[in-house]
Amino acid sequence: MNTITVDKKTCAGDGKCVNCGHCFAVCPHGSIKLSTMDIKDALRLDQSKLPDSEQVEMLLKGRRSIRVYKDEPVSKEAIEKLIDIARYAPSGINRQPVNWVVVLGKDKVHDLGECVAEWMENLVNVKSPMAVSMGFDRLAESWRRGEDGIVRGAPCIVIAYGAKDDPMVPQSCLIAGTYLELAAFGLGFGACWAGYVNMAINTDDNTKKFIGLSAHATAGAVMMIGYSKYTYSRIPMRNAAKIIW
Repeated sequence: MNTITVDKKTCAGDGKCVNCGHCFAVCPHGSIKLSTMDIKDALRLDQSKLPDSEQVEMLLKGRRSIRVYKDEPVSKEAIEKLIDIARYAPSGINRQPVNWVVVLGKDKVHDLGECVAEWMENLVNVKSPMAVSMGFDRLAESWRRGEDGIVRGAPCIVIAYGAKDDPMVPQSCLIAGTYLELAAFGLGFGACWAGYVNMAINTDDNTKKFIGLSAHATAGAVMMIGYSKYTYSRIPMRNAAKIIW
């Protein structure tokens, strides 16, 4: 059996190899090797472990946005597992531009929530139209009363970010965030998109500094992760799809 080694720089295609690994993945015998990938490190795709169509449908329809968490920490190893899965999300021309920040621990997440609350209060004080339309006064006042509508008492927040000037980053972060949320559900966690935190990171220097991002970075997905306090037994209805054929 002959072995073909493909060098990314001198790809036999047209010199535009994006290192996607399709040629590497499609060969059942391992005869095609990429100079950038070692077959010993590649997972074998076991078709028998893939969910059937009904299981995929139940996963996608049964996922819930979890906003009430058990007072139970999430381990670093569990988050590493989720991110390991999410890094396989597709990206334009295989750029893989997504990086991650993890805020781990209820106290640190609360400190992040405080940054967001202060950002909201500042916008309220200057009568920002966004603050008015989104009810930031109510959210900030509730926060001061100990009612957390910002980070929901979550034990962990995971942030997908990338370079602000990279046009591939927004979509890539959103797709990776979606992978992360579904992986969390599949592994027994609850997750919810933290939109207020996402907005604060991208518009408030103090919040961005708190999580360690530079001015050249933008957050594309922010996810609260924890163990759901409640279990669910029904799938709520959604509006009918509006389709143009």
